Amino acid sequence: MTVATERTAVRDNVVAAVDAKADELIAISRDIHAHPELNFEERHAAQVLADALERWGFVVERGVGGVETAFRASARGRARSRASDRGGNGSTTAAPTIAFLAEYDALPEIGHACGHNLIAISNLGAGLGAKAALDELAGTIQVIGTPAEEGGGGKIRLLEAGVFEGVDVALSSHPGSHLTLIDPDPKLPWGLALIGYRYAYHGKAAHAAMAPQEGINALNAVLRLFSGIDTLRQHVRDDVRIHGVITDGGKAPNVVPDFAAANFMLRARDRDHLKVVVEKVRAVAEGAALETGARLEVIPYYPFPTPRGTHRPYEEARPNAALARLAIANAPRAGLALDQPPPSPRGGAGGASSDFGNVSQVVPSLAVSFKVAEKPTPGHSPAMREAAITDLAHRNALAVAKTLALVAVDLLADPAKVAEARGDFTAREDKPAAAPEVKR
Repeated sequence: MTVATERTAVRDNVVAAVDAKADELIAISRDIHAHPELNFEERHAAQVLADALERWGFVVERGVGGVETAFRASARGRARSRASDRGGNGSTTAAPTIAFLAEYDALPEIGHACGHNLIAISNLGAGLGAKAALDELAGTIQVIGTPAEEGGGGKIRLLEAGVFEGVDVALSSHPGSHLTLIDPDPKLPWGLALIGYRYAYHGKAAHAAMAPQEGINALNAVLRLFSGIDTLRQHVRDDVRIHGVITDGGKAPNVVPDFAAANFMLRARDRDHLKVVVEKVRAVAEGAALETGARLEVIPYYPFPTPRGTHRPYEEARPNAALARLAIANAPRAGLALDQPPPSPRGGAGGASSDFGNVSQVVPSLAVSFKVAEKPTPGHSPAMREAAITDLAHRNALAVAKTLALVAVDLLADPAKVAEARGDFTAREDKPAAAPEVKR
């Protein structure tokens, strides 16, 4: 058998392994979709996914990184690199470690309106497919279950806990709208850096009719906060997004509210400029307190502060052209039809944010965005929730699983490709800025 024939057989085995479990993967997707669970509460989903990986021969560690609903499933090829052979996070050896990152948390009220049931099975399937090649290859495959992407910063906690140490490349996926996209030569980060705060105002209660002069209206402070931010929008970059909701505004109209609060998300194309936005909004919040006489309390909120007490932003995702080219080359064999990336109105930055960006700042990473509908469908909407359970969505999720698995096979078969991905990563290197300091 020639080398080319052998390589073809290995790749055929990868595709066949995913096809053989297609019905089971779709059933898992439907199960997770039917049982939506919020940040760090994804016990059912984590168990379903970890149990499947154990059935398929992976060694599964549950509750990794001190996160109850996280897991890591591993399968090793015929050669296993020793920890002493590795030069730290992302070092390249003859036997690399490739990780597929599964997500499975849902949104409040509207369930799986971001399609994380599809992210779960596409990365589960990718691990299964890549495992089928390990008899012929050296290296390690991991499927890492990463909970709480929707504002909880689960991957940040796992990074802090060292779960990604020794990973050479991280691969993942995300359902999009009506396009399947892999940019062959990405030049700018995708996704927006994000951090969020709760702005809470403490006033003084009083009878709103008999003695309003005795009160300090905390709700007025929140309203001035919104008004000030609306004024600020004229003076920020086009990529900046500031959006919030009032969570507390008083209990009765005849009582001057002594407490009111609003939660805000702040986004920008890069974490350095995000610090500027944080300070601008902070100044507006302080002005609202000064104007009304209320006392301001700023509380870290998105993502949730980690057990170590840190409040780190979701970072913009660092692109990797080497990994993108591998995915594009393998898409036809996987049956994944690619669309042409549309021009970005914000100079290359997408409007969404993900803690996958934090992983991409540590190891070379790639996430494939795939279509779930024939027409434009807004994310985080009931329409997206319904699209995430369609036959089209499942077909593309399985095609993405095959694509990612084949990328992993290329990396395991040729460590030079891992080095190329590392080179692209290093060329774009920019040390992460410290999280904006919170003043009490």
